[in-house]
Amino acid sequence: MTKNAYSKLTVEGDVQTKWICGCFETVDGFFKFCQEHNDAMKKTIEAQIDEMDMTLVVDEKKP
Repeated sequence: MTKNAYSKLTVEGDVQTKWICGCFETVDGFFKFCQEHNDAMKKTIEAQIDEMDMTLVVDEKKP
């Protein structure tokens, strides 16, 4: 199974891109961010999770 290089869809079509820092995408589809971008990306992802309501409150306390 071949892995496609990181790419993005633009008005010109599918354009291959490359990271200009230490960030990368793992073979299983997860992203690893370099030290420079990690904090900013963490805040961005958490904000999007909150905005899209992607969490479920789990109350482990039982009466």
